[in-house]
Amino acid sequence: EKWELHFSIAAAARSGDVVRLREAVLERGSFRLGPLDLEIGWAERVGILGPNGSGKTTLLDGILGRLPLASGDRWFGPGVVVGELGQRRVRFESDQPLLAAFTGASGVLVQEARSLLAKFGLGESHVTRAASTLSPGERTRAELALLMAKGVNCLVLDEPTNHLDLPAIEQLEQALASWDGTLLLVTHDRRMLEAVDLTRRLTLA
Repeated sequence: EKWELHFSIAAAARSGDVVRLREAVLERGSFRLGPLDLEIGWAERVGILGPNGSGKTTLLDGILGRLPLASGDRWFGPGVVVGELGQRRVRFESDQPLLAAFTGASGVLVQEARSLLAKFGLGESHVTRAASTLSPGERTRAELALLMAKGVNCLVLDEPTNHLDLPAIEQLEQALASWDGTLLLVTHDRRMLEAVDLTRRLTLA
C-alpha cells in the first residue's frame, strides 16, 4: 500500500535555545548518567546514539523533563512545542475507532482529521476500526499525522523506523530533509543516520 508523507508542519514561534542542562545528573534505578552540560539550539538536528543500555532514553527523558534531575539544572525554552514519536507507539492502542481517538488527541474537527489521516494512507477502512487493531506501522502513521495536527517545532523521534517498511522509511527521511525545526533523533538505523543531515551527534558509551 502506497502512501505519501506530507510534513508541512506549521512551526510555532521560534526560540533561541531549546534546552540547556547544567551539571545535570540523571538516575534511573541503579543507572546514573552525568554530570552533563548540554545546550541544544533552535533548528539543531541532534542524533542521540549509543548501544542498548547506554542511557539514550534516560537522556531523552531528562531533556524533556519526564525524569527529574537528581542534581543540576534544566531550562526548557518557553516557545518550544514538542512532538514525539515514541518507541512503542502506544498513543493509539485504545478500543475507540481511530477517528475518535485522533480527534480526541489532536483537537481538530472530524473532516480535518479524516483529511490528515488520508494523507498518511489511513482511509475509511482504517478510521472506523478500533485503534488497537491497527498494525504497528499504521499506528506509526497515525502518530505522524498527529504531530502534523499539533504544529510542533521540536520533533523527538525515538527509533522512528521500527515497524515501517522501506518506502515509508524513505518518505520519512525526505520529510526530515525539509524539516526546519529542532530534531532529536534516537536510532540504531545506520541507513537513516546516513540519510538525515544531523548538526551533531551525542554518543553515549
